[in-house]
Amino acid sequence: MKKLMAAAAIAALSIGAASAQEEYVSNPRGVIPNFDVASVGPILTELGAVWQQRQGAGGQPYIALSAGGDLSMMMIPTACKGENFTNCVGMNTVAAFSGHSFNHQTVSAFNQRYWFSTAGMSEDGSGAYISRYEIADYGIARGNVASSVLNLYELAKIFQQELTTAANTVSLEGYAEDLAARHLNATGLTALAGPGATTAATRHQAAMEESASLIRTLMSDKAAPSNKIENIGAKR
Repeated sequence: MKKLMAAAAIAALSIGAASAQEEYVSNPRGVIPNFDVASVGPILTELGAVWQQRQGAGGQPYIALSAGGDLSMMMIPTACKGENFTNCVGMNTVAAFSGHSFNHQTVSAFNQRYWFSTAGMSEDGSGAYISRYEIADYGIARGNVASSVLNLYELAKIFQQELTTAANTVSLEGYAEDLAARHLNATGLTALAGPGATTAATRHQAAMEESASLIRTLMSDKAAPSNKIENIGAKR
């Protein structure tokens, strides 16, 4: 885990400077065909992360990941082309936070600053998350997977700190609800149109919209990993 923490710090400093970048995993230009657990797991092991495969609602497999010993993340394979959630060419990596009512303005400001990821909140403001969606329609380099995990870890730590020190607000948005509703509508239309109507683009669009529903389900699951936030500002 020390390796992952050190690599994350290096990744944050070396973005855009290829000559200074470290190869975090072996054969970084080697391509994995999808985001199935069997493809992603070995990369996480090389990074020094602690992880295990778990199963969400409806049999949805996901990876519970302990990054650096102080941050939990979930990696959810999506846009699966095979049966039983196999040959998944999309991956949504999420760090969820709970513990008290969160500041909507903090989440909104974070989204405006960091386009690499997406931050959101639960309907009642009791949960917040940061996530990133990856695509591997034609495979993806092992090094790209490693870099994405490391950079999201670094941003999640920043997000965690901002949530901890932020003041409360009652303002909420229904963006996640809108995405969830759109996903249900799209699912119905796809079923009527038949499997031949699904393309790589529409598959990922549906998976992105489905992610809001998947995240809500996992955040309500007491067995799913979540990071507790203690609001320092509330004690002052």
